[in-house]
Amino acid sequence: MTPDDSDHLMLAAYLDGELSPGETIAMERRLEADPELRRLRDALSNLSGTVHDLVAETPVPPDLSARVRGQIAKAQNLPPQRETPSWQRIAAALVVGLLVGGPLGYGLSQVAAPPRSNAIEDAIFAGHLRGLAAPQPFDIASSDRHTVKPWFNGRTAIAPDAPDLAAQGFPLVGGRVDIVAGEPVPTLVYRRRQHVISVTVVPRSEVGAPGRDRRKGSGIERWTTGDLGYFATSDLNSKELGEFANAFRAATAPAG
Repeated sequence: MTPDDSDHLMLAAYLDGELSPGETIAMERRLEADPELRRLRDALSNLSGTVHDLVAETPVPPDLSARVRGQIAKAQNLPPQRETPSWQRIAAALVVGLLVGGPLGYGLSQVAAPPRSNAIEDAIFAGHLRGLAAPQPFDIASSDRHTVKPWFNGRTAIAPDAPDLAAQGFPLVGGRVDIVAGEPVPTLVYRRRQHVISVTVVPRSEVGAPGRDRRKGSGIERWTTGDLGYFATSDLNSKELGEFANAFRAATAPAG
Protein backbone atom coordinates (compact mmCIF):
# COMPACT_ATOMS: atom_id res chain seq x y z
CA MET A 1 0.00 0.00 0.00
CA THR A 2 1.39 3.40 -0.97
CA PRO A 3 1.72 5.74 2.06
CA ASP A 4 -0.31 8.96 1.89
CA ASP A 5 0.09 12.38 3.54
CA SER A 6 -1.47 11.22 6.82
CA ASP A 7 1.09 8.42 6.97
CA HIS A 8 3.91 10.98 6.62
CA LEU A 9 2.53 12.94 9.57
CA MET A 10 1.94 9.87 11.74
CA LEU A 11 5.45 8.57 11.01
CA ALA A 12 6.95 11.94 11.94
CA ALA A 13 5.05 11.86 15.23
CA TYR A 14 6.10 8.23 15.78
CA LEU A 15 9.78 9.04 15.23
CA ASP A 16 9.49 12.00 17.63
CA GLY A 17 7.87 9.80 20.31
CA GLU A 18 4.69 11.88 20.28
CA LEU A 19 2.13 9.10 19.72
CA SER A 20 0.08 7.60 22.52
CA PRO A 21 0.99 4.04 23.62
CA GLY A 22 -1.94 2.64 21.65
CA GLU A 23 -1.04 4.62 18.53
CA THR A 24 2.60 3.54 18.87
CA ILE A 25 1.62 -0.14 19.00
CA ALA A 26 -0.68 0.29 16.00
CA MET A 27 2.07 2.02 14.00
CA GLU A 28 4.61 -0.70 14.86
CA ARG A 29 2.18 -3.36 13.66
CA ARG A 30 1.67 -1.48 10.41
CA LEU A 31 5.44 -1.16 9.97
CA GLU A 32 5.87 -4.91 10.45
CA ALA A 33 3.28 -5.64 7.75
CA ASP A 34 4.04 -2.89 5.22
CA PRO A 35 7.51 -2.78 3.55
CA GLU A 36 6.72 0.51 1.76
CA LEU A 37 5.90 2.14 5.08
CA ARG A 38 9.19 0.84 6.50
CA ARG A 39 11.09 2.37 3.58
CA LEU A 40 9.35 5.69 4.19
CA ARG A 41 10.20 5.49 7.92
CA ASP A 42 13.87 4.90 7.15
CA ALA A 43 14.04 7.73 4.61
CA LEU A 44 12.23 10.14 6.94
CA SER A 45 14.58 9.22 9.76
CA ASN A 46 17.63 9.80 7.53
CA LEU A 47 16.28 13.12 6.27
CA SER A 48 15.47 14.28 9.79
CA GLY A 49 18.99 13.34 10.85
CA THR A 50 20.45 15.30 7.95
CA VAL A 51 18.53 18.44 8.90
CA HIS A 52 19.47 17.90 12.55
CA ASP A 53 23.16 17.67 11.66
CA LEU A 54 22.93 20.92 9.73
CA VAL A 55 21.52 22.91 12.63
CA ALA A 56 21.93 20.96 15.88
CA GLU A 57 24.96 22.92 17.07
CA THR A 58 23.42 26.32 16.38
CA PRO A 59 21.31 28.10 19.04
CA VAL A 60 17.91 29.30 17.91
CA PRO A 61 17.89 33.10 17.48
CA PRO A 62 15.09 34.76 19.53
CA ASP A 63 13.52 36.48 16.51
CA LEU A 64 13.51 33.20 14.57
CA SER A 65 11.71 31.47 17.46
CA ALA A 66 8.90 34.04 17.35
CA ARG A 67 8.58 33.80 13.58
CA VAL A 68 8.52 29.99 13.66
CA ARG A 69 5.80 30.04 16.33
CA GLY A 70 3.80 32.38 14.12
CA GLN A 71 4.21 30.09 11.09
CA ILE A 72 3.15 27.05 13.12
CA ALA A 73 0.10 28.87 14.51
CA LYS A 74 -0.87 30.10 11.04
CA ALA A 75 -0.49 26.66 9.45
CA GLN A 76 -2.47 24.92 12.18
CA ASN A 77 -4.97 27.77 12.75
CA LEU A 78 -3.95 27.94 16.42
CA PRO A 79 -3.04 30.86 18.68
CA PRO A 80 0.74 31.39 18.95
CA GLN A 81 2.46 29.27 21.63
CA ARG A 82 4.94 30.61 24.15
CA GLU A 83 7.13 27.54 24.10
CA THR A 84 10.54 28.21 22.60
CA PRO A 85 11.13 25.63 19.86
CA SER A 86 14.41 23.78 19.70
CA TRP A 87 16.29 23.28 16.46
CA GLN A 88 15.18 19.65 16.64
CA ARG A 89 11.50 20.66 16.58
CA ILE A 90 12.13 23.09 13.74
CA ALA A 91 13.96 20.39 11.80
CA ALA A 92 11.18 17.85 12.34
CA ALA A 93 8.54 20.33 11.19
CA LEU A 94 10.61 21.22 8.15
CA VAL A 95 11.01 17.55 7.21
CA VAL A 96 7.24 16.98 7.33
CA GLY A 97 6.64 20.18 5.38
CA LEU A 98 9.07 19.08 2.68
CA LEU A 99 7.44 15.67 2.37
CA VAL A 100 3.79 16.75 2.30
CA GLY A 101 4.31 20.10 0.58
CA GLY A 102 2.24 21.97 3.16
CA PRO A 103 2.31 25.67 4.11
CA LEU A 104 4.30 25.00 7.27
CA GLY A 105 7.21 23.59 5.29
CA TYR A 106 7.07 26.56 2.93
CA GLY A 107 6.92 29.08 5.76
CA LEU A 108 9.83 27.55 7.64
CA SER A 109 11.89 27.50 4.46
CA GLN A 110 11.40 31.26 4.33
CA VAL A 111 12.28 32.03 7.96
CA ALA A 112 15.09 29.51 8.44
CA ALA A 113 16.79 29.57 5.07
CA PRO A 114 20.51 28.67 5.14
CA PRO A 115 22.98 30.33 2.74
CA ARG A 116 21.77 29.86 -0.82
CA SER A 117 24.59 27.61 -2.05
CA ASN A 118 24.04 25.25 0.89
CA ALA A 119 20.25 25.46 0.50
CA ILE A 120 20.49 24.32 -3.14
CA GLU A 121 22.56 21.26 -2.25
CA ASP A 122 20.35 20.54 0.78
CA ALA A 123 17.24 20.54 -1.43
CA ILE A 124 18.91 18.32 -4.02
CA PHE A 125 20.03 15.83 -1.37
CA ALA A 126 16.53 15.83 0.15
CA GLY A 127 15.08 15.13 -3.31
CA HIS A 128 17.42 12.18 -3.70
CA LEU A 129 16.28 10.77 -0.34
CA ARG A 130 12.62 11.27 -1.24
CA GLY A 131 13.26 9.39 -4.48
CA LEU A 132 14.74 6.48 -2.54
CA ALA A 133 11.75 6.50 -0.17
CA ALA A 134 9.24 6.29 -3.03
CA PRO A 135 8.15 2.95 -4.53
CA GLN A 136 10.32 3.88 -7.54
CA PRO A 137 12.94 6.66 -7.71
CA PHE A 138 11.49 8.11 -10.93
CA ASP A 139 8.28 9.61 -12.32
CA ILE A 140 8.91 8.18 -15.78
CA ALA A 141 10.58 4.80 -16.25
CA SER A 142 12.58 4.54 -19.46
CA SER A 143 16.08 3.69 -20.63
CA ASP A 144 15.52 5.62 -23.87
CA ARG A 145 17.07 9.08 -23.77
CA HIS A 146 14.73 10.15 -26.59
CA THR A 147 11.81 9.41 -24.26
CA VAL A 148 13.22 10.86 -21.04
CA LYS A 149 14.47 14.21 -22.41
CA PRO A 150 11.18 15.33 -24.06
CA TRP A 151 9.19 14.14 -21.03
CA PHE A 152 10.52 17.18 -19.13
CA ASN A 153 9.12 19.64 -21.71
CA GLY A 154 6.36 21.62 -20.04
CA ARG A 155 7.23 20.20 -16.63
CA THR A 156 10.52 22.01 -16.01
CA ALA A 157 12.24 25.03 -17.53
CA ILE A 158 15.20 22.79 -18.41
CA ALA A 159 14.92 19.66 -20.58
CA PRO A 160 18.42 18.20 -20.18
CA ASP A 161 20.20 15.73 -22.40
CA ALA A 162 19.90 12.22 -20.97
CA PRO A 163 22.97 10.40 -22.27
CA ASP A 164 22.95 6.63 -22.58
CA LEU A 165 25.78 5.42 -20.33
CA ALA A 166 24.88 1.73 -20.30
CA ALA A 167 28.11 0.86 -22.11
CA GLN A 168 30.04 2.42 -19.22
CA GLY A 169 28.00 0.45 -16.68
CA PHE A 170 25.56 3.23 -15.71
CA PRO A 171 22.22 2.56 -17.45
CA LEU A 172 19.59 5.29 -17.61
CA VAL A 173 16.39 4.12 -15.89
CA GLY A 174 14.16 7.21 -15.91
CA GLY A 175 13.60 10.74 -14.68
CA ARG A 176 11.62 12.72 -12.14
CA VAL A 177 10.84 16.30 -11.16
CA ASP A 178 12.34 17.67 -7.93
CA ILE A 179 11.81 21.07 -6.31
CA VAL A 180 14.88 23.27 -5.78
CA ALA A 181 14.68 26.90 -4.63
CA GLY A 182 10.92 26.74 -5.12
CA GLU A 183 11.21 25.73 -8.79
CA PRO A 184 10.64 22.38 -10.52
CA VAL A 185 13.91 21.00 -11.88
CA PRO A 186 14.73 17.82 -13.83
CA THR A 187 16.47 14.87 -12.22
CA LEU A 188 17.79 12.03 -14.37
CA VAL A 189 18.01 8.63 -12.70
CA TYR A 190 20.73 6.07 -13.40
CA ARG A 191 21.74 2.81 -11.76
CA ARG A 192 25.00 1.08 -10.94
CA ARG A 193 24.15 -2.45 -9.81
CA GLN A 194 21.69 -1.82 -6.94
CA HIS A 195 22.76 1.81 -6.43
CA VAL A 196 20.62 4.74 -7.59
CA ILE A 197 22.33 7.82 -9.04
CA SER A 198 20.27 11.03 -9.16
CA VAL A 199 21.50 13.73 -11.55
CA THR A 200 19.72 17.00 -10.81
CA VAL A 201 20.13 19.77 -13.38
CA VAL A 202 19.87 23.46 -12.45
CA PRO A 203 20.95 26.78 -13.98
CA ARG A 204 24.72 27.26 -13.82
CA SER A 205 24.25 30.25 -11.49
CA GLU A 206 22.94 27.90 -8.77
CA VAL A 207 26.18 25.90 -8.58
CA GLY A 208 29.13 26.95 -6.47
CA ALA A 209 32.63 25.76 -7.20
CA PRO A 210 32.77 22.33 -8.88
CA GLY A 211 33.78 19.58 -6.50
CA ARG A 212 32.45 16.79 -4.31
CA ASP A 213 30.88 16.37 -0.87
CA ARG A 214 29.82 13.49 1.38
CA ARG A 215 26.53 13.46 3.30
CA LYS A 216 25.16 10.65 5.44
CA GLY A 217 27.07 8.00 3.53
CA SER A 218 26.21 9.45 0.11
CA GLY A 219 28.43 11.35 -2.28
CA ILE A 220 27.58 14.47 -4.29
CA GLU A 221 29.54 15.40 -7.41
CA ARG A 222 28.86 18.85 -8.86
CA TRP A 223 30.04 20.40 -12.09
CA THR A 224 28.97 22.79 -14.84
CA THR A 225 28.69 22.48 -18.60
CA GLY A 226 27.62 25.47 -20.66
CA ASP A 227 24.71 27.25 -18.97
CA LEU A 228 23.79 24.29 -16.78
CA GLY A 229 24.92 22.94 -13.43
CA TYR A 230 24.79 19.28 -12.44
CA PHE A 231 24.62 17.47 -9.09
CA ALA A 232 25.11 13.68 -9.12
CA THR A 233 24.07 12.09 -5.81
CA SER A 234 24.47 8.43 -4.84
CA ASP A 235 25.66 6.06 -2.13
CA LEU A 236 28.18 4.67 -4.61
CA ASN A 237 31.80 4.74 -3.50
CA SER A 238 33.69 7.91 -4.44
CA LYS A 239 35.70 6.22 -7.20
CA GLU A 240 32.69 4.93 -9.11
CA LEU A 241 30.68 8.11 -8.61
CA GLY A 242 33.64 10.04 -10.00
CA GLU A 243 33.76 7.68 -12.99
CA PHE A 244 30.06 8.28 -13.58
CA ALA A 245 30.51 12.07 -13.44
CA ASN A 246 33.40 11.88 -15.92
CA ALA A 247 31.37 9.69 -18.30
CA PHE A 248 28.36 12.03 -18.07
CA ARG A 249 30.51 15.12 -18.69
CA ALA A 250 32.15 13.50 -21.71
CA ALA A 251 28.78 12.50 -23.17
CA THR A 252 27.28 15.98 -22.78
CA ALA A 253 30.34 18.06 -23.71
CA PRO A 254 29.70 20.59 -26.50
CA ALA A 255 30.76 19.36 -29.92
CA GLY A 256 33.94 20.75 -31.38
